[in-house]
Formats: sequence, C-alpha cells, structure tokens
Amino acid sequence: RFFGFTEAAIVLGSVLILFGAFVAVQFGYFFGGQANIRLEGFTYAEYARRGFGELVTTAFFALLLFLGLSMVVQRQTETQQKIFSGLGVTLTLLVGVMLISAFQRLILYETAYGFTRLRIYTHVSMVWLAFLLVSAAILDIFQRQRLFALAALLTSVGFALSLALLNVDSFILQQNIQRFERGEPLDVGYLASLSADAVP
Repeated sequence: RFFGFTEAAIVLGSVLILFGAFVAVQFGYFFGGQANIRLEGFTYAEYARRGFGELVTTAFFALLLFLGLSMVVQRQTETQQKIFSGLGVTLTLLVGVMLISAFQRLILYETAYGFTRLRIYTHVSMVWLAFLLVSAAILDIFQRQRLFALAALLTSVGFALSLALLNVDSFILQQNIQRFERGEPLDVGYLASLSADAVP
C-alpha cells in the first residue's frame, strides 16, 4: 500500500460531497415518477432507460474507485480504518439511492407497457448489483478485500440462477395476462414469440 490516508480521504470525501449534492438536488427527478413524465416531457422508455444508464455508469465508477483505493491506501490505525470504511459505506448508500430510483422507474415502465425479457433481466441485475456493492463495503470493513473476486463470481452465478428459478418467459406471460385482466392492452405477438417455458 502506497497511497496516503489523507489523500484518499480527500478523494472519497470529495466524491461523497458531489454525490450527496447530486442526490439532494435531483431527488425529485429520481423519484418523481409520473410527475416527471408529465412535466419534463419524458416518455416512459426515456425515463426508465436514462435511470438505468445513469445507475450503471455511476455504480461502475464508484465501485472501481472504492475498490482501487481500498487496495492501495495506507491505514495505520484503527481510526483510519473506521473512517475509510465509513466513507465507503456512505458511498454505497448514495449509489443505493440511485439504484432504488432506477428500480422504481422500471416498475413504472412495466406498469405502463408490460413485461419483456429485457426488462426482467434489468430488474434482476439491479438486485445483484446492489448485492455486489454491499459486499464490497462489508469486505472492506472486515479487511477482506481479496474476497471481492469471489463475491463478483457469486453475484454472476446468483444472477444466472435467479433467471433460471424465476422461469422468465412464464413470469412474463403471467404478469402480462394479469395486466390484460385489469383492462390493459395485451401484446399477443410478443407473447407468441416466447419459448415453450411460457406454457401453460
């Protein structure tokens, strides 16, 4: 480890101030839902996709920054360790707010237009991305950063198993038929394109 604690705390602290200000200013945009679609002129698709794109970009760079610093920063005292871990946990929480926002937007999109494979994959990936972020923070608290590769592997396996256990095509069919029973339109062409897993 070669990077000084003070310098690392300044870097992480600056990012936290930036993220905190961003979340505070954009809170209404994050969770505005229908109001944003009416007032800002977004379509449901634009609102959901922008949310997911922002989340993935932010989460990736935040995770990269935290992991990178975690591996190279000198923490010579228990206090320094606690401060650094606290900064990491706070960073995870702020990214978590964006994650919840993106999750809520996708639900809004699905409520309006129904479920598809891509939307289900995106939803499941958000859950496992949250698991990976929390894992990174916990591993740093217990100074087990080398186990992050295992956490990433478990996340990938968990994502794949979740899709298999969910039976995506059957879930899509059930949810869209429930929407139809509530008076929403039914995209029969899309449902017909699903695999035999959707039967009966």
